[in-house]
Amino acid sequence: MLTVNRTYNFALYKKYISDIINLIGPGVIVSVAQIDNGNIAASTTSGALFEYNPLFIVVLSNVFALIFQMLSCKLGVVTGKDLCRLCKEKFHPKIANLIFVLIELSIISGDLSQLIGSAVAMNILFKIPTNIGLVLTIIDCFLVLIFYNNNSLKGVRIFEVLVTILVIATMGLFGIELLQIQISDKMQVLKGLIPHVSDYKNSSFLYSQASIIGSNVMPINLIIGSYVNQVRLRNFDVLKFGKYIPNKPTLHAVKKTLKGSLVELSIALLVAGIFVNGAIVILSGTLFYNNPEAVDADLKGIYLMLCDLVSDFAGTIFAVAILFAGQSASWVGVAASEIVLLGFLDLTVDPWVSKVFTRLLALIPCLIVGVFFGDKGINTVLNFSQVLLSLILPFVAIPLIMFTSDREIMKVDKLHELEVEQGQEQEIVSPDESENTRLLNREDNVSDEESSNSEEIYFENSNWLNVVSWSVCILITCLNTFMIVTMLF
Repeated sequence: MLTVNRTYNFALYKKYISDIINLIGPGVIVSVAQIDNGNIAASTTSGALFEYNPLFIVVLSNVFALIFQMLSCKLGVVTGKDLCRLCKEKFHPKIANLIFVLIELSIISGDLSQLIGSAVAMNILFKIPTNIGLVLTIIDCFLVLIFYNNNSLKGVRIFEVLVTILVIATMGLFGIELLQIQISDKMQVLKGLIPHVSDYKNSSFLYSQASIIGSNVMPINLIIGSYVNQVRLRNFDVLKFGKYIPNKPTLHAVKKTLKGSLVELSIALLVAGIFVNGAIVILSGTLFYNNPEAVDADLKGIYLMLCDLVSDFAGTIFAVAILFAGQSASWVGVAASEIVLLGFLDLTVDPWVSKVFTRLLALIPCLIVGVFFGDKGINTVLNFSQVLLSLILPFVAIPLIMFTSDREIMKVDKLHELEVEQGQEQEIVSPDESENTRLLNREDNVSDEESSNSEEIYFENSNWLNVVSWSVCILITCLNTFMIVTMLF
């Protein structure tokens, strides 16, 4: 009898698992944009109007989101700066100010959907009037101040864990919703993954698809994606060298952060985004298709129809889901407001001032619409806010592609100042070290001799990534333009 003795290095496996767990968080935070209340409203309306046909754009928009978020992640990790700060540094002040105004408008638009969703959920679950619920959402600002501290990895991790719990809970709740319905023709669901050319001649279809794209590829999320890893960069340098240099990470920190973040980002975006949005379209297409009441229904109307068509339990699950989705996205949006103000204006005000100010900018229009137009008016604002995000997106995506394509911006010194001080030698990234590096960077086109003679490692986009990202940006711009022209004429 042959006996094979195997030895396992459990310490190595434990460290590997620990590294993975420590990297979980930034991708989940970014994925929140894919499951917020704007997505729920946009996907529900699209499913009610066009049954399962919007599934194609759901998948496509999440792929678009992944492409841009990978660029955003890489930009923040390699440069140690967020997209806002780079816009201010690299562009003419007038252009930078225009981008700043558009990004602030996108924050307000994103906040609108979170405020409305949370207020409606509180009205359903706790019988709190919608307008009072809107006012109560300002408490989010102070919750974020308690849990989110970007100067501390521990503070960021607490915030990430809380958001992760809400994201997983939201996914689970929509999974339960799917189990509550009966799909008569499952082949129709699969056909929805194929584009139907005839639909794109319909201005209503284009409007609904633009709202899905805007809700999935939110401009503010590109800002967040370039910022969420900053504390990890600093932490890796502090652990190795005892200190860090602001906005100038070492190659060691870039390697440690970028390697796992791109994987975690891909999994979080594709799983959360496609599952939740796909589930909503399937749910809506099955229950609400050809139902005139569902097309114009607000979130509360959807709840009532679920109670009537499925069960009270299904309606309650939906209400809890929009509350969780609204809270997670609201927390991230409030945290992002400070990033924008610091990046463009270098404001040094207390964090609570910037967060409350940004929240009020979104809260006041909601209250005005709620008082004068009621819940139906609020729902119209909710859908329009997602279309507005799609219109703003190219103005944020273009600078992102430009910066990540710039060789001078996307470089890291092989021998960092911290190493010179301490007489340490940095590990050099091999061109074939990881699949992510080869896919996202141009190192695979650089010879070993050229790489060894260079004093920097370059992380600018590969040619194929430039082609893909510019194509996506142009496609979204053309869709927006076509939608506007079709609606006007």
